[in-house]
Amino acid sequence: MGYSTNANTRVEFAMQDGENKTLTCKNCGIKIEFIVDELYAKESKIAQIGAGLIFLIGTPIMLLFVSPIFSESRAHYVIYVVSGFLLIPVIVYGVIKKQDRDRVNSFNRSKLKGRIHNI
Repeated sequence: MGYSTNANTRVEFAMQDGENKTLTCKNCGIKIEFIVDELYAKESKIAQIGAGLIFLIGTPIMLLFVSPIFSESRAHYVIYVVSGFLLIPVIVYGVIKKQDRDRVNSFNRSKLKGRIHNI
């Protein structure tokens, strides 16, 4: 069973969707009710695919932009500049992965235990 939300913490999830969430199994159609503390976040496949595409597409694009700048007389500088430009897609990939990991950790770490209800 899966459910997609843009909430970063269980508190945000409870404010948006309520403290109880009913999910329907895709295989058997059984409806199961969960409290927010029983739900856990996992890493986003969309973020993983996006980060991978940036890395796989960004690296060759960086090489295309850098290679015409240098002539044969400056060949020894090419190694330094190309390696510097190749770091850009790697850094972007790492930042996207880290932000998604932080989002998952933030959601899974917080609980609604001991919450006070205003009546």
